[in-house]
Amino acid sequence: MTLSALDRLANLAGIEEGWWDFFGQYRVVSDATKRAFLSAMGFAIESEEALLQSLADLESRSWRRWLEPVLVTKENDAPPTILLSLAADHPDEPMRWSLQEDNGTLHRGQADLGQLPVIGQFQATDRLYRRLGLSLPGMPWPGVHLFHIETDSGICASMTLIVAPAQAHSPGGNPKRFWGFATQLYALNGQENWGVGDFSALAALGRQAATLGASTIGINPLHALFANQPERFSPYSPSSRHCLNIVYIDVAAVPEFRTSPQAQALFHQPAWQKRLAPAKSAKQVDYPLVGRLKREVLERVWQSLSQGESPERLAAFRSFQASSEQRIGPFATFEALQEFFMQGPKPRSYWRDWPKKYQDPESKAVTQFARAHKDRIDFFWYLQWLAEEQLEQAQQACRTAGMALGLYRDLAVGIAGDGAEAWANQALLCLGVSVGAPPDPLNLAGQDWGLAPFNPLALKEAAYQPLLAVLEANMSHAGALRLDHAMSLQRLYWVPRGCKADEGAYVRYPVDDLFHLVTLASARAQCLVIGEDLGTVPDGFRARMAERDILGYRLLVFEQTEDRFKRPDEMSEQTLVALGTHDLPSLGGWWAGIDIAARTRLALYPKAAMEEEEARERATSRLRLVAALAEEKLLDPHFPTTAPLSVKQCQQLAHALYNYLARSPARLLMVQFEDVLGLSMQLNLPGTVDQHPNWRWRFSLDPAAMTSEPSLKRLADLLSSHIS
Repeated sequence: MTLSALDRLANLAGIEEGWWDFFGQYRVVSDATKRAFLSAMGFAIESEEALLQSLADLESRSWRRWLEPVLVTKENDAPPTILLSLAADHPDEPMRWSLQEDNGTLHRGQADLGQLPVIGQFQATDRLYRRLGLSLPGMPWPGVHLFHIETDSGICASMTLIVAPAQAHSPGGNPKRFWGFATQLYALNGQENWGVGDFSALAALGRQAATLGASTIGINPLHALFANQPERFSPYSPSSRHCLNIVYIDVAAVPEFRTSPQAQALFHQPAWQKRLAPAKSAKQVDYPLVGRLKREVLERVWQSLSQGESPERLAAFRSFQASSEQRIGPFATFEALQEFFMQGPKPRSYWRDWPKKYQDPESKAVTQFARAHKDRIDFFWYLQWLAEEQLEQAQQACRTAGMALGLYRDLAVGIAGDGAEAWANQALLCLGVSVGAPPDPLNLAGQDWGLAPFNPLALKEAAYQPLLAVLEANMSHAGALRLDHAMSLQRLYWVPRGCKADEGAYVRYPVDDLFHLVTLASARAQCLVIGEDLGTVPDGFRARMAERDILGYRLLVFEQTEDRFKRPDEMSEQTLVALGTHDLPSLGGWWAGIDIAARTRLALYPKAAMEEEEARERATSRLRLVAALAEEKLLDPHFPTTAPLSVKQCQQLAHALYNYLARSPARLLMVQFEDVLGLSMQLNLPGTVDQHPNWRWRFSLDPAAMTSEPSLKRLADLLSSHIS
C-alpha cells in the first residue's frame, strides 16, 4: 500500500496514525486532524503540490547542512561520532574542528574529509548528498558544549553537543526512603497572610513538618500566571514557567515594606484594612481581590525603593536584574506591554491582538517600548526578585530544619498560548492546537487543557535550550521536581482548535534526547525527579524512567488488579506513592463519591450509563480496600464500607492506608493534609473551569494548628518509624 503525501509527511513529522482509547477502541486519526497539526507546525499543505514540496524539504533538511543543530548523548556511551552532511561533489579537503566545553576547556583537532568514513547518502531532487562520520577522541564531561568546524574553502558550521549523566540525581546517604506532606500553597491559611497562602507560610509549614520527621513539602506549580488578569488562576495554565506567581509574595515580609512611608500609609488606612478583612476570612481564595490588594501596596514599595530610600537593596535588585536578563527580561517586558494594551475602552490582553509591530519580542517597536517604559518593566522584574528571594528563604528554612529534600516543586506540562512564554517563544510553539488527554479514568470524555505545545521539530532546531531552561528554572530552590504528564517526553496528545477532546492525536517527541535533558538538569541542580506517569502510558516508558532513576507516580486508588488492591510488597521501589492527587477528591470525598456526584450534576459523563458504572466500581473499590487493609491487620474487616464516613472514621481509615503504603518499598510517600484531617473536598475537578471551585479551597487551620493536630502527629510518628 502506497502512503499519500499527507500520510508520509504526517508520519515524518511525528504524528501517529492512531491510538487505543481507555475503552479498548482503536481510533484512526483523521486527515483533517493531520492537516491541522501540520499547518500548526508550519508546513505548507494547501495543495498536493505544496504537500509534496513540504515532504521533500523535510526529508532533505538534515542532508542540506553540514551539521545538525544539536547532538545529545550520555557520558557512559562511546565517544560521540559527529555526522557531517555535504554535497557528494564537494571536494575532499582538510577540516579543523574545536570543542568548547561549558567549563571553559577547549579541545582542537583536524581531519581530511576524504579520509572520513561514509555513513550514508541521500538523493535529493537537485543533487546527491553524503554523510561522513567524525569520531571524537574522548567523551566530554556532562554539560552543554559547542562543536565547531572550518574548512580551507571557507565552510564554517557549529552545533550544540549535550552530554548528560546516565542517571538523574538520587539522594544518597541515610535515609534512602522519604516521606512528606503534599499541599497546595494557596490553601495555607493564617492570620498573617492576606487571603492566600504565601512563601512565609510555606517556610513555617516546612519548619513545623520537619519536626515531625517529614523530608519534603510537595506544592502546586509556582509558575507566573497573569498579573493583569487575576481571574486566571489555574496553576497548570501558566503565562510563564520561567517565572513565579507573585500572588505568593508575603508583602509584610518584604524589607522595603516596613520602611516605605507610602506603603505604610496605605496599609494602615481603615478603608484599606476594611477591604483586606473579607479576603483574610474567606473560605475560598478571592484572587482578583487579593491580587489588587497586594499590587497596590507593592506599587508603593517599589516607588520608595526606586527613589533611593534603600540604596543597598536597590543595588541588590540591580545585580539580580543583570543575572536574570534572559530568563526574566522578556517576561517583565511582556507584563508591561500587556498592561499597556489592556488599558482604554478596548482592552487587548492577547498578544496576537496587539499591533503587529509589538507581536515580535525582537522588534524595534518592542525595544523602543522597553526604553520608554523602563520603570514599569523594572517594577515587574522587582516582583520576580521578591518572589524568588522568598522562595529561596522557604527552601532554606526547610533544609535548615532538617529536611532531606525540602521543597518538592511541580512543573506544568504546557503554557497558555496567550502568555509571556508563548510570546517569547512563538517560533517554537504550535499555536493552532492545544495539549490534552484522551478519555481516561480522570475524565471519560477526554480533556482539552488549552495549552500550547512545543513543536518537536522546532525544539530540536533550537538545540533544546528553551526546554532545558524551563527545567533548570523549576529545579531552582527545590530538592525534588514533579514532571506533570511525564509522557510528554515521548509523545503528547494534541487537540485541533475547535474540535472535541477525543478527536486529537499523539505527536512523537525525541524521547531519548528529552530524557537526557532531564537527567542533566537534575544532576546540575541535585534535584530528585518524579514523573507523573498516570493515564495512557506508552510501552517501555516506565522502563526508561527506571533506568534513569526517575521515580514513577503511583496512586493507591488506581493500584488494583482484576479483583484486589496490590499488596505493599507488590509495589515498585522506584516510585512515589500516595492515596490521591489534586485531580481526585480527598480520601473522605473519594469514599463518599463526591466526584461522581459532581460530574453527574455538571453533565460531564458522555453517556448516562458511565455514572452508574463508576458508582458500582467505587463501591467495589471500597470493599476491596477494607479487605486489603484487614489482610494486613491494619483495619477491622467490619469497617463500614458505606458512605459517608465521620471525621473520626476517616482519620482511622487514613492511618491504616498510609501505614499500608509505608510498608511498600517505594522511595517516597506523600501525605495529603485533607486525608488525615478528615476533610471531604476536591481541589480540582478535571473537565471544569468555573463550574467547580478549582484551586480556591483554603484550609480552616493554619500550618501550626494542622501540624499539631493529634491524629496527624500520630501518623507522622508511625511513618517516621517505618521509613528511613
